[in-house]
Amino acid sequence: MLHTESRHGLVLVAAALMSASCRSQAVTTAAVPARPSSGRTLVAVVAHPDDETLVSPVLARYAREGARVYVVVATDGRKGTSRHAGIPAGDSLAKVRAGEARCSARQLGVQPPILVGLEDAGLAVIRPWPGQPLDSLAKRLRSIFAELHPDAVITWGPEGGYGHADHRLVGDVVTQLFQAGALPSATRLFYAGFTEDRVTSSPPWFGHYLYPTSAALLTTTVTFEPGDQAVARRALGCHWSQATPEQMDESFAALEHLWQGQIGFVQWRGGPTRSSLF
Repeated sequence: MLHTESRHGLVLVAAALMSASCRSQAVTTAAVPARPSSGRTLVAVVAHPDDETLVSPVLARYAREGARVYVVVATDGRKGTSRHAGIPAGDSLAKVRAGEARCSARQLGVQPPILVGLEDAGLAVIRPWPGQPLDSLAKRLRSIFAELHPDAVITWGPEGGYGHADHRLVGDVVTQLFQAGALPSATRLFYAGFTEDRVTSSPPWFGHYLYPTSAALLTTTVTFEPGDQAVARRALGCHWSQATPEQMDESFAALEHLWQGQIGFVQWRGGPTRSSLF
């Protein structure tokens, strides 16, 4: 039998572990009830766990309406350290961020995330040859698209939101596959964007200001309900390793200003004015 002190120590350790796993969680993690399928599939391809937050209410809306919605995450986020989390870069942080991505997917009501697992900030290399990680990503995404048969794909545009190299490179690879004819011609590709007036008057998102997109190019505008935005806020709370609660509040205020109930998208190769990604 354990001494009283030993039992007390184990209780404290267990409590600490439970606290760490739920630190962000003023969010619920109950199973998402089954919804009737709309027969449509939407895939968002992003660079890091938490990138989905930029378009999260749109993902929540389509999931609520019965579409199959997937988030594909290219890198493992292992280098995204923050002082408040106290987790060193490497495998430990990558594991935490994978869990955060799964938590976010549950909150949004979308399918479990597809984690490609390339190294964070490792998409651009000189050796063994330039583009090797991007070639690996292209092959993996080609396989994912062949399996999921998306009707629409969302990814980062050429500006990468606020210019992050991983964002830009992931968007480039997705666009490369469309350009190569790896997806059926009817599949639509979209980049989220925000007009200059919204961007210049907005507070920073996670400490960064987004690059603007010309209003003339934002031909697809998708609205969402207040409930979808509330779901998006809970999903943001899953990413506790990346921001304190106060920082999350500030970043979500920026998103609310940028969205104002809708998100505009640029359709690759242009297209008519639309109110839906499908």
